[in-house]
Amino acid sequence: MTVTPIKNIADERSSVFFCVGNNHRTANIATRESFYLSPDQIASALTLTAARFGLRELAVLSTCNRCEVFGVLAGDRSTDPLTLRDIYAALHQLAANSHAFTEPDGITSLYTMVGIDAVRHAFKVASSLDSLVPGETQITGQFKDAMSLARGSGTFGPMLDRLSQAALATAKNVRSNTDIGRHRVSISHAAIDLAKRASNDLSSLRFLIIGAGEMARVAAEYVTTYKPRSLMIANRSRQKAFELTEHLGFGEHHSLENLSHLMARADVVVSATSAPGHIIEKSHAEDAIEGRANEPLFLIDIALPRDIDPKASEVSDTYLFDIDDLKSVVDAHMEKRRDAVKQATAIVSSSVDAFAQWLSHRDVVPAISESSRYINEMIRREASKTFNKDIFSDLTPKQREAIEGFLDAISSRVTGDIAQSLKQATPEEARQISNALQVIFSKDNRS
Repeated sequence: MTVTPIKNIADERSSVFFCVGNNHRTANIATRESFYLSPDQIASALTLTAARFGLRELAVLSTCNRCEVFGVLAGDRSTDPLTLRDIYAALHQLAANSHAFTEPDGITSLYTMVGIDAVRHAFKVASSLDSLVPGETQITGQFKDAMSLARGSGTFGPMLDRLSQAALATAKNVRSNTDIGRHRVSISHAAIDLAKRASNDLSSLRFLIIGAGEMARVAAEYVTTYKPRSLMIANRSRQKAFELTEHLGFGEHHSLENLSHLMARADVVVSATSAPGHIIEKSHAEDAIEGRANEPLFLIDIALPRDIDPKASEVSDTYLFDIDDLKSVVDAHMEKRRDAVKQATAIVSSSVDAFAQWLSHRDVVPAISESSRYINEMIRREASKTFNKDIFSDLTPKQREAIEGFLDAISSRVTGDIAQSLKQATPEEARQISNALQVIFSKDNRS
């Protein structure tokens, strides 16, 4: 099917950015899990949701720590929080997400933002300042992928294009000009640091990492720096597990068969797959503990949807941790990067100010165009009346052309001065000037 992209056509009505969603600050892991959408679910719902609500542009960012909808409304559409929540609910329904809104705090966990507040949030998200682990790099790629998915679905237009380019440029600026990413920071790193709290000597521990994607790879690379007693990589595709051990130059590779046996041979299990359901059930933990002579087993689940059934924590000598349990580790990292976060926040604020300036100028383009048309039409109309008078009957074609050129120059100078004053104005001043121009030069005021 050929996707028809949103056309880059100037519209006389202003456009309004909005964001609605939840994240690790407003929702626990069970609620976030219920709202999680896979790329296939997002792709199936984007165009339908945009059409249902008359949205100009729409994108969805769904990760282990957030599910947010970014979009663009026509300036005359309601930005009431209830309307934005309706959009969010409809998108999940159209994505056939039967788990959405099943958690008690489902609807109350949602936040809404419009205008420059939505823009600021997008910049913070892309720059990892809104992450559970500020400074982690994965979110920037996830933000970019979300916009690419919208582009492929035909709901990506000039406004989201400008927003995403500015947000990603800001993220690059933050990464290049602050120390926010200097120390190892990611959910994967935090998971291993959590394991260090169980034993200060990771070299004495046996690790099992389930998965072979980016999060699993980062965790495995971090583990190997401590030279653990042993390392096993298990994955649905044994070939990918093999490729990861080859990359590490260390460890065994396995499929997910006989998982209980592998768990029995490990002290710490870190699970990071993209599976839609549980990889490890309570029965796996029970069998593993039985094979370990009651030695403690630490399970760390950094996936969403979760890989490990929460009931596994009921098994004796089994200690289960999920993403939300990493907060104390993250807080320790934050002490080292507090100054860097301040610098990054300043960069984001400056970028948001620049974007607000562009946005205010873009919104006044229709007003400038309308005033330009009004002035040109007025001059042409009055010139035609004047040239029809007897006193000008002897004008040669060249003289008439010279006078018309002079009048055109006046028109261009007037509209040019208007545009220049808007460039130098603050966003609020530009908005006021735009409103005034629309009143003065509206079609209703033309004679």
